[in-house]
Amino acid sequence: MSSFRRNTHQFFQTRMGARFYEGTMPKIAEQLERLNDILEAILVELRKQHDGIPASLPQPVDEAR
Repeated sequence: MSSFRRNTHQFFQTRMGARFYEGTMPKIAEQLERLNDILEAILVELRKQHDGIPASLPQPVDEAR
């Protein structure tokens, strides 16, 4: 086995990997949650405007947060 291969690290073992998993990934998750909240609010408004629940629109998912 070459010395290059022997000294390589997995991405999560590098500084960049740690920064990604500890900083970037949580930010992505927060923004996805925020986006979901916004989309649910839009859906509520659309349902109010149309006086009913169109069959093509999904029901919101109630999750314990």
